[in-house]
Amino acid sequence: MGVNLQLPEQYDWTIFVVQSAWRDNMFDKDKHYQSHNIRWNEYRVRNTIQSIVDDAVNSFNPNSNWHCHPMDDFCGSDLYMGSTGVFWAINYLEKVGAIETDFHIDMFLDAELESVRESFKESPHNKNSSYLFGDLPVLMLMHSMRKQNSLEDAIYDSITVNNFEPVRELMWGTAGTMIAADFMAQSSEDKKWSEVFLLQAKRLLDDWQRVSGIGYLWSPELYGDTRKYLGPVHGFSGNLVPLIKGQRHLSESLYDGICIKAMEAVVNLASVDGQYANWSSDYKEGTDSKLNLVQHCHGAPGMITALSKLPVNKNTEFDRLLAKGGELVWLAGPLKKGSNLCHGTSGNGYAFLKLFERSQHELWLDRARIFAMDAIEQYEVSKKFYKQGRFSLWTGDVGLAVYLWDCLNAQAKFPTIDVF
Repeated sequence: MGVNLQLPEQYDWTIFVVQSAWRDNMFDKDKHYQSHNIRWNEYRVRNTIQSIVDDAVNSFNPNSNWHCHPMDDFCGSDLYMGSTGVFWAINYLEKVGAIETDFHIDMFLDAELESVRESFKESPHNKNSSYLFGDLPVLMLMHSMRKQNSLEDAIYDSITVNNFEPVRELMWGTAGTMIAADFMAQSSEDKKWSEVFLLQAKRLLDDWQRVSGIGYLWSPELYGDTRKYLGPVHGFSGNLVPLIKGQRHLSESLYDGICIKAMEAVVNLASVDGQYANWSSDYKEGTDSKLNLVQHCHGAPGMITALSKLPVNKNTEFDRLLAKGGELVWLAGPLKKGSNLCHGTSGNGYAFLKLFERSQHELWLDRARIFAMDAIEQYEVSKKFYKQGRFSLWTGDVGLAVYLWDCLNAQAKFPTIDVF
């Protein structure tokens, strides 16, 4: 994403010290700082989770929801960086026992649905159904609380819009509605959810095109551009997320073929320097894309987080590359952009949690928790400087709260992607 999330210069605590192992073609050192290696403190982590939610609840205005943060270019009612994401996080954290609150979101969701639908009319892909910007997550939240057939029908109607519309990626298009369909299938015996998932999966796979010497990639047709994005928000790895999550809907042979193609492309697209690996934000034939981004939406962290549940030991080079990507995330250090999920320290920390989940090596959990403590400091400094919290899921404080909860529980459930 192109949002400028840089913290003020006076709060860039440490100028990153260049290590002898650093390679200038792997990441931009000016976007990171050296970890403070703060000792893991469970008491502080639990208090921060509760404090983040308390701040959100106390800052809520029933007439206007939450104030936009100065570090965000825009705000709204969406799941990605709007009020729906905050509602989702508060509800989720309460359900899993991470917080105590008397704030109940159900009474606000009808107005939220109306607001999302109105704002989506001005979106760049308003003919699509969008999981991160459209009405789907609001309808799903309402259905989880009310269990009304009319809401289930509305969710289904929203998902099926993408049976015909283009945009092959997670934020605006088919991959997002496939994730929604899979979540609905997990809580319903109605076969229509699996059927719509399979219909959209077939359409997505039919558009998976062979690129000579690389493997299979998509052209998302995003924002009027045909570039082949690779990251989990807009591109290749994001399209694979619902196919991996929805394995049970697919035949064994089809899923096996998807895994082989996915790993082939990851291996061929990797830029490797010794014990480190990274992936560019997009692939352009005959050109070298910059490798300077190391964040969830573009670069190694997102590739790891999106693809870590592909089969272990099916492609040994793929396994090695995921570990090398994790080493690069650790070498680069926390992101100066903030504590958030999409472009910040929490999102990068999820790569460590995913590697721990995949390998069961405690090193990765330790690193995730070190990043968690750094992210807490970032959150506290930002709040002190701006005199307000940042009220969004993917770009703000409640996303950090979910990450901290996962670090406490040694689990890797990326919000609204792995769990709803």
